[in-house]
Amino acid sequence: MPTYKIRGIDVDFPYEAYDCQLVYMEKVIQSLQNKCNALLESPTGTGKTLCLLCATLAWRKSLGEFSRGRSERSNIRGSQYSDDELPQSQSSNFPTIIYTSRTHSQIRQVIQELKRSNYRPKMVVLGSREQLCIHDQVSLLRGKAQTNACQALCKKRTKRYCAHFSRVTEFVKKNPSIGDDPIDIEDLVNIGRSSGPCPYYLSRELHKDVDILFAPYNYLIDRGNRKSLKIDWNNSILIFDEAHNLEGLCADAASFDLPSGLLTACISEAKNCIDLSITRRETSSDKSCNPDNFAILRALLLKLEKRIAEVPIESRELGFTKPGPYIYELLAELNITQKTANMLTDIIDKACALLEEDANTNESGGSNKANGNIFRLESMGDILRLIFKDNSNAHAQYYRVREKLTDTEYREFVGFMKALKSKAMKIGHVLQSIARLFSVPDRLSLLHGVHKKGILRL
Repeated sequence: MPTYKIRGIDVDFPYEAYDCQLVYMEKVIQSLQNKCNALLESPTGTGKTLCLLCATLAWRKSLGEFSRGRSERSNIRGSQYSDDELPQSQSSNFPTIIYTSRTHSQIRQVIQELKRSNYRPKMVVLGSREQLCIHDQVSLLRGKAQTNACQALCKKRTKRYCAHFSRVTEFVKKNPSIGDDPIDIEDLVNIGRSSGPCPYYLSRELHKDVDILFAPYNYLIDRGNRKSLKIDWNNSILIFDEAHNLEGLCADAASFDLPSGLLTACISEAKNCIDLSITRRETSSDKSCNPDNFAILRALLLKLEKRIAEVPIESRELGFTKPGPYIYELLAELNITQKTANMLTDIIDKACALLEEDANTNESGGSNKANGNIFRLESMGDILRLIFKDNSNAHAQYYRVREKLTDTEYREFVGFMKALKSKAMKIGHVLQSIARLFSVPDRLSLLHGVHKKGILRL
């Protein structure tokens, strides 16, 4: 295998390198040595992924040996940790390389390139529960339902404690060399099926003590995912492969939609919380949940629904568009401000916990099927946290608030006009259709990222 001396670094390359590949690797090493950002591109078919891997790993190896076979997890307390409680490794002061791409299929190709190289760093690939879960019932669920079901089964006090989760710590202790050779999502799943540990939590455990970590973009872009990773971001090398996809993903991650169906469901759940808390007080003198708080929440949601309905939509194409700060003006009319938002999200969290307790109580006498409970109030809480993040509204200048008719509403409107024109509708039906059509728009697209002043859409 040829070795090239590039900026004082010995780079092992599996083939005779072309001039363009040598230049590419030189720029990679230069950015690493100077601790600066680099925006690099190369035509398709020039082996840029292999060049990027070999140059980066050669530079990392020049700092010290890879972490092969080392395990520093002996102090982990059995299976007590959750997503946000995984203890941070104190393995070394060497930087961790985080290699991200858009999809897992692209990451799979990168790992294949790693196998072709002469480098064998300690590595792991992160994936979602949808890809890694091997629990008989939870693996059939999707989205938040799957997440909630998984987290419920990983609590030791539950009767249906997940056996796969409980085997992770012991498996890692007995297999310290796991990750010394390149492994992919399928390899983790096969390990779980053959040896028992949960592949999802196995990858979460391994990531704290690796030289290079492979993950989709959203593990870095999404704030919740990023916080769940125990990584020293100030001592890390971040690589975004196929970075032309990054701008759109950033805009999507920092935007949200508020459909009328979501508001209706939240209002219904708030009403359920009022009833549940009153019933608890009457039957068991349980005063942990105050029904007045849930009544305030429901009243605010009803006012928000009414306020959105009052917004005029002049045309289907343009909808109703305002600068980002408008969302604060709209919510301020409901007394939802920076000062009150935290209190409101606390009420929402308590409401979700109450609904979860009630759902689990109702299911406790049933089968052993793992049910993932989804509460729409969780989404409303996420929306408020995004709007009022960091106790500041400075980010609003890079956003737009937009309300528009959906395709369904537009088709209803066209059908209504045709029926009106043909005089086939009685006046009573006409008035009912008008009231239904313009009562609450089916969707309010809030805080949609826009490109302004050359700044990335966030």
